[in-house]
Amino acid sequence: MSAQLVAFVGACLAVIIVPGPDLALLLRNAAVAGRPGAAATAGGIMTGNTILATAAVAGLTALLEASGPLYNAIRLAGAAYLIYLGVRALISLTRRSEKPETAVAAPSLASAQAFRQGLLSNLLNPKVAAFYLALFPQFALPGMPTLAQHTLLAGLFCLLSLAWYVLLIAVLGRVQTWLQRRKIQRTITGASAAALITLGAGLAVQN
Repeated sequence: MSAQLVAFVGACLAVIIVPGPDLALLLRNAAVAGRPGAAATAGGIMTGNTILATAAVAGLTALLEASGPLYNAIRLAGAAYLIYLGVRALISLTRRSEKPETAVAAPSLASAQAFRQGLLSNLLNPKVAAFYLALFPQFALPGMPTLAQHTLLAGLFCLLSLAWYVLLIAVLGRVQTWLQRRKIQRTITGASAAALITLGAGLAVQN
């Protein structure tokens, strides 16, 4: 069992740390609203993770993958939402007046909005649900019923994700003033906006 758990933790860390839509959104919101914006975004992402993990344990993600039209509808909705967030970020860059490089930008994103963005970014990405469905069956824990195994694995994945976001937000908090300098903010916002649009387009055209 210990070998299976170690292998599962390794697989989870690889998935959690690899950059994706959630990380791009979190960095963008950190640049716009500092650590509070990043924390709220992470809270939304973790809520989405918890919902999808629970759905995977209950077998609902298997129904999602089996239903082609429903899966495609969620995929296209998620792609449209990522592109929408990216375009909004690019528009915000053009609307902000130029300020000295050392100026610190005031937060312009409410925590509730950041939370909602993180939640929707996670829930509208069918790859996350498919990940749960594909990962859990690969690991067998001797002496445990299947439901108990999947519950344990889902809980472990959520704990690892939470630890990653706590660490990430702690690091972002230490450089918050630097992140919110006008030039740095514009650079991060532009880069994350391009990433969101690219990831959204990729999600839209995937087979």
